Amino acid sequence: MTQAEFEQEVCLATGEDRRTVRTRGFSLVVMPDREPLTVDWDTVQQVEPIRYRLHRRRRRCAA
Repeated sequence: MTQAEFEQEVCLATGEDRRTVRTRGFSLVVMPDREPLTVDWDTVQQVEPIRYRLHRRRRRCAA
């Protein structure tokens, strides 16, 4: 869909003229490709194993 087609659809839906639609700032937003939608943490940890390790505090013994 082009910007002109989009403006025409908004004009038809709202009953406003094209100039009003343009001044209101209607525009198309193209979403980036969002694949993959899941994360394989096993693969991530194989690539960067140190970054995702838990760090535990060591207890100090009272002397």
